[in-house]
This record gives sequence, C-alpha cells and structure tokens, in this order.
Amino acid sequence: MIKAVLFDLDDTLLRTNTDHFVERYLASLADLCLKRVPALASHEIPIDKAIGYAARATVGNLDPTRVNAEVFATTITNLLNLPADAAQKLIEVFQQGAELQSSENVSPIPAARPLIERLLDMGLAVAIATNPLFPPAAVAQRLAWGGLDSPRLPYALVTNIDIMHFTKPNPHYYEEILARIGAEADEAIMIGDSFANDIVPAAQAGLNTFWIDWGEAPTSPDIVPDGMGTLDDFAQKVAAGWLSALTPRPRTAAQVPPRMLGDVAALFGLIDAMNPAYWHARPDPNEWSPLETVCHLRDSERSVQRPRLQRIAAEDNPFISQPQEPPGPGERDLTGEDGYAAMRQFWEERCRTLDFLEGLSAEDWNRPARHSIFGPTTLLEMAHFTTRHDHLHLNQLCQTIGRCR
Repeated sequence: MIKAVLFDLDDTLLRTNTDHFVERYLASLADLCLKRVPALASHEIPIDKAIGYAARATVGNLDPTRVNAEVFATTITNLLNLPADAAQKLIEVFQQGAELQSSENVSPIPAARPLIERLLDMGLAVAIATNPLFPPAAVAQRLAWGGLDSPRLPYALVTNIDIMHFTKPNPHYYEEILARIGAEADEAIMIGDSFANDIVPAAQAGLNTFWIDWGEAPTSPDIVPDGMGTLDDFAQKVAAGWLSALTPRPRTAAQVPPRMLGDVAALFGLIDAMNPAYWHARPDPNEWSPLETVCHLRDSERSVQRPRLQRIAAEDNPFISQPQEPPGPGERDLTGEDGYAAMRQFWEERCRTLDFLEGLSAEDWNRPARHSIFGPTTLLEMAHFTTRHDHLHLNQLCQTIGRCR
C-alpha cells in the first residue's frame, strides 16, 4: 500500500531548461565567489572548475556521517588551499546560493499543484526529491516559480544540500528519504523524468516508479517503470485508484547495504538538527528519550542484529529466539553515556555489519533459519528486518524530537 509519493522537481513538477538553468546558476555562483574572495580571480584553478570538481566529489560520497554541504565545502576549500578567513567567506557564499530570475528558465506545469493537493488530501506523505546539490534557498526559489511553495503544501521533506548525505543517482539517497519520512520502500513511489537519476536508483531501492517521459531513451533495459507518461497521465492514474493496485518490488540482497547506510544518514540528520537539550527529554513518559533510542540502536546492532545474521550464515537452519525485551523508558542507567559518542559507536557497529554482509555469497543470503515469531525465514529476510528495526526507532526518535519542540 502506497503511503508516500516522492517527486523530482525539474522537468517533473516544473518545466525547466535544465542545462541553461545550471549554466546560469553556476556562473552567478562563481561571480559571487569572486566578489567575496577577490583573490580567486588569480588562482591557478578557476572557481567554476573547482565548483564542478566539488559537485562531483559530493555525488561520489557514500559516507552517511557527512552531510553533502560539508563534503562540497571541504572539497573545494582544500582544492583551493585558502586561508581560513577566505575559506569561511566562500562557504557562506555556497550556503547563500545564487538567486536567479525565472525568465526563460522555468515554466509551471498546471497539473502539479492540484495533484500534490489531491495526494495530501488522500493522507499520503509527499516529498520533493530533487538532487540535493543546491542550498535550501535555491530549491525554495524553484518551488516558488512553479507555484508549489504555499504553506498549504506541507511536504514531508524537501531535499537540499544542507540536510542530505547522498545524492542521485545513488539508491542510498532514496533510502535516506524513506528513513526520514517514516516509509518503507514497498510503501513509496518515485515520480521523475530522468531515467538514470530517478527511475533506476529508486527501483534499485525497491520503490515503485512512474517515469515522466520527455522523449529520453531508457538507460537501463533491466529496469521497467510501473508507469510512464506525463504528469497529467499520472494524475489521472491517481484519480482512478492506480496507486492501490501497485505490486511491491521484490526484496533483494543489493538493497540491504544502501538501506543500512541510508538509515545511518537519517539518524545523523535527525540528531544534527536536534536541540542538544533534548537528549534526555521524554515528553511522552511511555517512550524512550533520544539518548535511550540511540543507545538501543547501538546495543542492538552489537548484540542482536549482527550476531543473528552471523549465526544464520554459520549454522544449518538455526532456531532464532526473540531477544530479551530492552529496558523500558527511564529504567536504564545511562550515567556516563554521551549521545554523540553513542551515535558514532552505532555507526562503527553498523560498519562491522556491512563488512560481514560484503563477504556473503549469493547462496549465503538464502540460508534458512527458524524464527520463534516469524517462522521459517532466511538471512535476507532477517537483514531486511534489521532495517525495519532501524525505521521503527527512527520514527520514534522523530516523534520524540517533534514533541520536544
């Protein structure tokens, strides 16, 4: 059952002369950099070349603990080898972004706003899944050009360079979005125009897909979208109840590592945006505090999730019993625990799990086990269960932080 709808922005909800827009945006950004840091005019590396290199480094980053803006800024300042004060000025330019007039770059798509309003009225979560290489202001500007920025459109998430840890065309990007908005892959659909950036990686992550076809040739014959056509065509399908008829994509071993990394990225994103005063807060007395949640994720990865997978890989059809219930809210002594340290320790434990999974053969993923609650299962199914465990507690953490506010 579909619960979340993800939309690309350019040439999906908004008709964009993408090449011209990017060219003008980068030129304006380079001009701003030269005005703030005049010494760049004589630098051996032209600023536009440095921006391009930093953008490629950001696309290539798969470290879930580093937000895209950090990767971009660190790459370009290291490349240019600037003094600290000049580097800070440059980073401020990137955070501000370049402001353009819409002029010939953009035109609204009439079907976009009514479609989004309909989806929201249906109780679905709607996320703007635009490639997060632009700062929030640049994304907000394009949404405004398309008439899609009203407070009446409460998006579950609008991706940008400041909050995301991955980019398209990595499936990790879609996994991070799902973890942030509280949806599973089989509960989400991605709508986009780029077969390579939108359809292929979203399908690899297990989402259903609808391809906005502007005449581009498919880039992967192995990926078949669930639907294709114009945004109007998609709107008509929504009205006809098509979303309820979609068949979930099968779970695969290839989905597991990106999903585990996306979950870590979502955790770091939630904590980075959290007021540190909330670590011990428990606005609902029946729920864990953020510190209790993060410590549980770390301890479960170390003592339950990874050992369970290792046991299935090592033993012949083992019987897996349900782990002992963790301490309830306020029942655990966390004296001496630091939330940020616990979060890093969870990442270290997750790295050990990923290293283990990397060594598995195709046959290993299908090794059987018997679970005391789920019955007959496999290593693959239990690995996916680990990611659902992540999502359960990420949702809990998100709700707790929201109540704290």
